Amino acid sequence: MGQSSRRTFLGTAGLAASSGLVGLAFGRDTLTSALQGGAAAPDYVLNPVEVSGAEARPIIGRLPGARRMYVLPANAGEYHLIGGQVMTRAARPIDTANVYELAIFTGRTGAAMPRHLHRSSHAAFLVLGGEVHLELDGRQYQMMRGDFANIPPGTPHGWTLVSDRAKLALYTMNDRVGAAFMAMGTPHSSAAPPATGAFASITAAKLAEAADHGDFQILPALTEIKVPTRVTNLVLPAAPGPYVLLDGGGERFGGNTFLARNANTTGNFLFIMTEGGPGPGVPAHFHARHFENFLGVDGETLGWAYGQAVSLKDGDYFQAPPRNLHGFKLAQAYNRFAAFLTPGIFENFFTRGGNGQNGVGRQAAAGAGGRAGGPEGARGGTPGAVGAARGGPGGAPGAARGGNDMFRTLMMSAQGPDGYPLDVHGPTLPLPPQDPIWLQGQNGDDMADRVALLAHAQAICGLGTPNREITPELRRAMALKPKAEEFL
Repeated sequence: MGQSSRRTFLGTAGLAASSGLVGLAFGRDTLTSALQGGAAAPDYVLNPVEVSGAEARPIIGRLPGARRMYVLPANAGEYHLIGGQVMTRAARPIDTANVYELAIFTGRTGAAMPRHLHRSSHAAFLVLGGEVHLELDGRQYQMMRGDFANIPPGTPHGWTLVSDRAKLALYTMNDRVGAAFMAMGTPHSSAAPPATGAFASITAAKLAEAADHGDFQILPALTEIKVPTRVTNLVLPAAPGPYVLLDGGGERFGGNTFLARNANTTGNFLFIMTEGGPGPGVPAHFHARHFENFLGVDGETLGWAYGQAVSLKDGDYFQAPPRNLHGFKLAQAYNRFAAFLTPGIFENFFTRGGNGQNGVGRQAAAGAGGRAGGPEGARGGTPGAVGAARGGPGGAPGAARGGNDMFRTLMMSAQGPDGYPLDVHGPTLPLPPQDPIWLQGQNGDDMADRVALLAHAQAICGLGTPNREITPELRRAMALKPKAEEFL
């Protein structure tokens, strides 16, 4: 271990010789509160066991048809032609145990989804490419790649694709929105809409059928059609309600930027953009009570799915259900993925119950809004900062021997909004054979792995205060972020 690593280790934690557990300086009041919450927590919260064997192995390249861990390449899924758009279902109720759905919409210029609302389903709307005009609660916005909209139940909305490369992701809670969209259209052969010929609009009969089949209520069109205004808002609101965010906006905690927190979704989900440069990553871990799902946006995120390395690039999707071991690391000079966590019980892992840098946008890449130096906050981010165990998922000894007590300490370091300790756990069973791709560049040094994970805990959890650091490494990576105009 290098001298700097020793200083990090000694400054961050001490290993208790009698128990082998780690004591982190998270703050006496915070840790005492978490320990008190842990004492009352049931065993499935404190001592869960991960899925193992055949059930734990990921489904690669197709929808699983059951609540399983799976990796779906961009443009793969179940296809339905709806007017001039193709809906690609990337997560269906059968794949998520009715918790949420994910649909990717693509289409030709002029294709539209008429004004409507969902009575009980909360939606998250992320533009992945091209230009989209969104009508949200009576206001009309021009949206481009990376722009986001929060759409609570009962909110009028609709959209029009304004370029042939337009693409958007629509996450919806529960299990009834996808059925409504399916009723509007017909099965299709691919994610690409027909290249030529006029496309039909969605008929009134089909819209009525959608209302019969799922959570969809058609609304009258706006009486006054205005020219959509370009999204400019960078500030994440502090309360529920519909809103839009410009790409780069939201509440930043290091390399993790919240586009939706529990206050915005009434606890239904968290929506986080994670970005940064290459780094050692986050080791094998699992969550017992929430999904953690990844949608590739820029660069490459290397996922770890029960021993298998999986590449996540633009449009690739990775679902990690409760009790499924997974990990990840950022691989290229600049990387970004969208994380959808449901329910939102993991918020305090990032925020420590505090506030981040809200609305700094592109200023972060330019050097404003953060102190130089210090730990980097991106999960799986730059080597000087973050990294959770280099041995981690790649080095089975590091993850199995040294990792679980680290995660145990992270779990007990704070409470989630449900009053229980944080929902993060290390492996309790022997890890499966490791993919050689993941092992590249790792040293398997158990103590170094522990130090790296402690540094990660300090970077993410902030030792009792939320991490707001934007390091020079993160700024350099963010300077390479593609511009939305490049995807028109």
